Amino acid sequence: MKKKIAIFANTWNSDILSMFLNEFRKDLPEDSFDTFVFLAANSYGRPEENNKSECTIHTLPYLEDYACAIVFSQGLNSVAAREEIYDACQKAGVPTICIGDSHSGFYSVNVDNAHGMRELCEHLYEEHGARKFVFMGGPTDNDDSNLRLEVLREFAKEKNLPFSDDDVHYTDWEVRKAMEFVTNRYSTKENLPDVFICANDFLAISITIAMEVYGISVPDDVYVTGFDYVKSGRTYYPSIATVNQRYDMIGSICAKTIVSIEEGKDIPKTQYTSSGFIAGESCGCHSPRQEDELRKQYCHSLVGKEYQDNSRMGVIYGVRAAFQDSGRLSTLPQKLQDVIYNSDNLDIQNTYLMLDPILERVATEETRELPQLRFSEKMQVVLARRNGEPLDVKNLKRRELIPDYQSEGSNNIYFMMPLYIDTFVCGYFVMLYNDISVRDWIYQEFESCILQSLTYYKTNIRLTALNDKLSELMQTDALTSLKNRTAFENAKAVLRNHYLSQDNQRFAAVMFDLNNLKKINDELGHGAGDIYIKNSSELICNTFKHSPVFRIGGDEFVAIVKNSDYPERYELLEKFRSEVERLSNADVPPMKRVSVASGMADFDEIENEDIDTLFKKADERMYENKRLMKAGRN
Repeated sequence: MKKKIAIFANTWNSDILSMFLNEFRKDLPEDSFDTFVFLAANSYGRPEENNKSECTIHTLPYLEDYACAIVFSQGLNSVAAREEIYDACQKAGVPTICIGDSHSGFYSVNVDNAHGMRELCEHLYEEHGARKFVFMGGPTDNDDSNLRLEVLREFAKEKNLPFSDDDVHYTDWEVRKAMEFVTNRYSTKENLPDVFICANDFLAISITIAMEVYGISVPDDVYVTGFDYVKSGRTYYPSIATVNQRYDMIGSICAKTIVSIEEGKDIPKTQYTSSGFIAGESCGCHSPRQEDELRKQYCHSLVGKEYQDNSRMGVIYGVRAAFQDSGRLSTLPQKLQDVIYNSDNLDIQNTYLMLDPILERVATEETRELPQLRFSEKMQVVLARRNGEPLDVKNLKRRELIPDYQSEGSNNIYFMMPLYIDTFVCGYFVMLYNDISVRDWIYQEFESCILQSLTYYKTNIRLTALNDKLSELMQTDALTSLKNRTAFENAKAVLRNHYLSQDNQRFAAVMFDLNNLKKINDELGHGAGDIYIKNSSELICNTFKHSPVFRIGGDEFVAIVKNSDYPERYELLEKFRSEVERLSNADVPPMKRVSVASGMADFDEIENEDIDTLFKKADERMYENKRLMKAGRN
């Protein structure tokens, strides 16, 4: 039986995660471990309630069920989220590996980023004569970013170079902020530094783009460097000079550490791997990494990628349409299944979507009134597809995570992503790992599609509920709260369909007409008439308790006798007439008297497949009963 590994990471680190997982899975024994990657897309630039909802995915697993947990500590974009994960791991007693951080009782794998950063500074100083630096950092509280800044400060001090706090700008990892900084301060070639040192490659690319708008060329006018060695930085022109943190080696170390833990071997609590500087065109080096060859390969793959993207976007549009067309949770699964199960897109051959059944309550309740920032213990399985084949699973306990989970066989890696509306966490989405889906952020495209679609769904389900309410009001008699004539005509149409389809549904019709209503209105007033109508409707409903009753006119009612009332229809009609006789006696107080004529016709009396003949016969018998009542013979 395979054991489980939990990995906690952030979606924005896709290149790093890809490097890590590729080596990690190679060094795990075959048929021994399944890995569940709990991915949040929180960032410093998103609303806080979105960030909190994203981070609930870290609370999804029951960690006591896992052989080991791995935390991408500095990449979680939240100190609070990191500490909450640490607490959960400690409480569960699960062996835990921190990447880029140290914590009491846990194992840690750290990168000597100072080494790579020092190499970067020395290269710029020695090879390119850089003397004036500007540092583009992440958040002020990010240890990785601050370490890189500290190395730069020490290097500048050692070389007696001008570098002050005014040369440091914090971006919160937001490329928008980096571009705004360049626009506000460096929109001309005057006062440019020799180099912008960025805390990651995405920031480096963003400021390169921003400066191009103002005619500032990299590397001709200024050098730019990054950090992380991501895919886009390698193929971008100019290629980004950067530092490789060797997350491939970290993945290998983590896998070997887990195996050693399982075997009971003594292993060091802290292990290190070294980072290294990699020159690029953005620092003035000419084709140091055979970028032209990389770009040829990239351009060659674009044609195939275009076809894949078109296929994927077709699925994404279909998913959006399914949500938009669904006004009820009951109709959503089939619509989504029609899209996913009938697609041959390779990305979704192994896909799962679980939703909280109380999502239906979004129709009538504000999201803040629903459970906040937590997963329900029971989930509805909306989608379950393994190796291209649908699974017939309707419900799932949260602890199970994956419908019909296979604990035997080859190792798998699952990506787990949260679904939510505001702070109501309504489910999660699962895709099976493949390298392309990580590097190209495909899993995030699908998650984002579903998150956006849930917003449409909330609107649709509320409109449906409102329309249902309006329809109910339009089909309800205000005085008696019974269904009205419109509802009766709709019910009669349904009966007609049942009858014509020969589904053997048996029923009868009882027509009612109140006696003396006009006299009561004229002599006692309409208030008394209303009481008389209510008393009569209550008697009808109390007699035919399991059948729908309609008020189809001022003094006319009809009951469609069905369900458990149908076998007792004759007895119920006699009971009704006996009660009418009792309540119409002179010794009954005027405000409680009831006199109602009634007549019944049965299913078997329908002529020429015309269901209206049934109600006509019941009406005729009601008038015969009325005639007898007037004659005093009931």
